[in-house]
Amino acid sequence: MYKAVGHIKISQIGIINLLMMLLMASCSPQRKLARQYVTHHKGMGILIVPLYELYKDNLTISYNDTVKFSPADFDSIAWFQSVYIQHVSDSIFLTRFTNSLINELDRQGFDVYVGDSSDAFVSFAHPRWLVQIAQLQLNEKHIVNTYEVYSENMEGIETDVASLRMNMVSLSSWVEARPADTGNMEELFLEASIMDDVKCGDEFRLNEGDYGLQHNRDSIEMDDVYKLADKSGRKYAGLLFNHFMNDYICTNLPAGIINRKYFYYNPKSNSLKSGLTE
Repeated sequence: MYKAVGHIKISQIGIINLLMMLLMASCSPQRKLARQYVTHHKGMGILIVPLYELYKDNLTISYNDTVKFSPADFDSIAWFQSVYIQHVSDSIFLTRFTNSLINELDRQGFDVYVGDSSDAFVSFAHPRWLVQIAQLQLNEKHIVNTYEVYSENMEGIETDVASLRMNMVSLSSWVEARPADTGNMEELFLEASIMDDVKCGDEFRLNEGDYGLQHNRDSIEMDDVYKLADKSGRKYAGLLFNHFMNDYICTNLPAGIINRKYFYYNPKSNSLKSGLTE
């Protein structure tokens, strides 16, 4: 009887391909579950618990540092020096955020309800989620954008320094989500902001006979601040969808699979991609 002894030589490319195949094989159960959720999630009940208070603050103020102010004085200074937040209607902003969130979740196929108590979940079909808008923080601040201005006149090119105050409004938001039949709550965080835009424009100074380039500010309008609420609400709907989907994957994933990936769904392209390992 002859015993044959051989050696299999695997190239570097072959090793890489093998590793890729093993990686794809380990991810395929998760991707399959993610696709199942995308297909079958419609009609799932969600209760939205709204928020009735909007926190607002002006983070950049000017004051006489030789005078000792009380905390209440600082609050008053910040309020009256603000360009936007003193004019923001809390009810309008909160309503637009909440409605945007509800409308996007509804468009995704969820059965959305609004209420102040989880008791409303009694009549909902399983599975069901409780989503509470925990806190919205609207902040205003500004930065000074300094830039060089070049001008040309009869004596040549001159350089000067100019500056623009650039206003910024940001929204920090916290939303809590948990299955209605368990006490496991997770908090989702999102931050979004808008800022004055800068446009370069030509400046002709005919009286002096020279030519220069200056920066012009395209300022934030109040409607832009309310649109920030709309955009953030829609963004949260996407974050919640991914959270629900990955919870479904975790619950139904066969035992023994490690290095679980977090999946993201793109509704525009109906595609899934994996992200950071949990």
